[in-house]
Amino acid sequence: MTIKLLITYTLCVLCTMRLSALEVDSAVTITSLKNEFRFNWNSKDNRVEIIQKLNNIYTSSAYQVNYTVSEFYNNNISIDDITCKVDGRTPRGFKPEYTYYSNNDIFYSDERLCYFTLDLAKKGSIGNVTFEETVNDPRYFTNIYFADNLPVQQGEVSIEIPRWMKVDIKEFNFNDFNIKKSTVYNSSNDADIITYKFTNIPAMKKELHGPGPTYVYPHLLIMCKSAIVGSKQFTYFNTLADLYAWYHELVKDVAGDPALLRTKSNELTAGLTNDLDKIKAIFYYVQDNIRYIAFEDGIAGFKPEKADEVLRKKYGDCKGMANLTKALLVSAGFDARLCWLGTKHIAYDYQTPSMAVDNHMICGLPYKGKIYYLDATETYIGINEYAERIQGRQVLMEDGDKYILGKIPYAQPQQNVSSEISKLHINGASLAGKVSNVWKGEDKEAVLAGINSIKHENVEDVMKHYLAAGNTDYAINNLVLSSTSNADKDLNAGYDVDRKSGISAFGKEYYIDLDNRKELSGAVIAIDEQKNDYWFSRKDQIATETELTLPPGYKAASIPPGVNISRPGYEFYITYISSPGKITYKKTLLIKNTLLTKANFSQWNQDIELLNKAYNENLVIKPVSQ
Repeated sequence: MTIKLLITYTLCVLCTMRLSALEVDSAVTITSLKNEFRFNWNSKDNRVEIIQKLNNIYTSSAYQVNYTVSEFYNNNISIDDITCKVDGRTPRGFKPEYTYYSNNDIFYSDERLCYFTLDLAKKGSIGNVTFEETVNDPRYFTNIYFADNLPVQQGEVSIEIPRWMKVDIKEFNFNDFNIKKSTVYNSSNDADIITYKFTNIPAMKKELHGPGPTYVYPHLLIMCKSAIVGSKQFTYFNTLADLYAWYHELVKDVAGDPALLRTKSNELTAGLTNDLDKIKAIFYYVQDNIRYIAFEDGIAGFKPEKADEVLRKKYGDCKGMANLTKALLVSAGFDARLCWLGTKHIAYDYQTPSMAVDNHMICGLPYKGKIYYLDATETYIGINEYAERIQGRQVLMEDGDKYILGKIPYAQPQQNVSSEISKLHINGASLAGKVSNVWKGEDKEAVLAGINSIKHENVEDVMKHYLAAGNTDYAINNLVLSSTSNADKDLNAGYDVDRKSGISAFGKEYYIDLDNRKELSGAVIAIDEQKNDYWFSRKDQIATETELTLPPGYKAASIPPGVNISRPGYEFYITYISSPGKITYKKTLLIKNTLLTKANFSQWNQDIELLNKAYNENLVIKPVSQ
């Protein structure tokens, strides 16, 4: 299966649509996959093409199975022919549907979908489907995956490369699979045919907290470098400089009306004298006022829309938002540049020049010996803060006809903080007192994104619900919330609380639960279900401190044991501190490394069990006289 810029994996749910109540992955198997790729010189159009023949044989293990076969194509990939036979015959009325694809945040896309239902009426029915396709530009021929949306029993992928075509092939994730490679020379075409044969490749599955497919599934990264056909010479991405030159050509003349941009820039920076304040004003304006909508339209999947158009429309994709940020900063006199990068979802970096390496664009700003990387798609995050998805990633930054290869800084867990300090006392059958919360970094971004997605008049109610963690016995009054629109400041909340669920009385003894949140309590990993390493969404520091004032004449009768867990990737600490007239509960949960490997799942689960055991222990207080 060829993945066009990984979209097939991303949309694998759509690819496995079906009309039957049966589970497709148990009712249908690809018993044979045979995909052939051949470089061809098209003298009529004066270009190198890739001719693809993709053949799958589907076998049903149940009755009345309806499986939807689908194939993506676009302006650079055409579907030339489709054949389909079920048990040796073309189905009556066989007519594939062709449509534009749209989904969620994809606002406009040239990605198209061809699909039809494969009706496998009998147990053991065989469906034989072949797509014949043409890729009209070798730059867009990037990946060949050996996995499909269904299990593959036997597979074969062959690539015929004429000697006039220079191609590098990198193999990924072969170690855990039975894959054999062979190469033969085809003298009639003066070409090498590279063939991979494999067995028992599992179906591609998207795990919510799993790594991207480039880390997991066996596949080939195809790097088309150059071609010499007769007197014709073509250079694709022979080096990183070639890739940059192509990108650089695409972003020429994408600023738009300079007068309009200058007017907006002056408006945003009016009255500001400090350069950094001007930079923030522009960056936060794009964050707050330009709606992010993905846009994929052939060359526009790589070429930003003009900055003045993004400003006028008030929406854009990552390229449009980066371009507008750059244009406004340049209008204000700053040396802003466009930057290409691949998020952590992609395993490749710029050592392998290919369009498959990057999937994101931001703005870079060299200023006083430092480069500020400005990602306007990350709303409510500060100018010196970086989302986990881009930390440590290589960045290809504009530098005229040359480029600068940099790297996004890694952030410490302390960039992202969720802290809570409570001062409580016993009030009848409740724990009452005052609570203050602080959120920083991506924790703040997550809370603010939720707040700003609702109507303003409902903010307080929603915030109370969030702070109570859905607990109706956690009553909040006198809520004071800091500004929800200042990405440069921490988010703060203060309120009075009356918590009925945290205390139980038996005679004169009180059993008290001082932790209302119990973060990570449900974080046990289902080892049998999680097939790949686990990726946390971000590094994080969760800090809780609760001070309980004891009633006069009372003492702590039983203080729960603490937790002291320190692993290379995470730390859990819980302590109770007893002092005259009060008990202080302190908790710190630290995620230091977002990657938890499968080898560490058992240890993680054991540590979560210890954490839950501590959560389930109550503080017991009773009269001093007892």
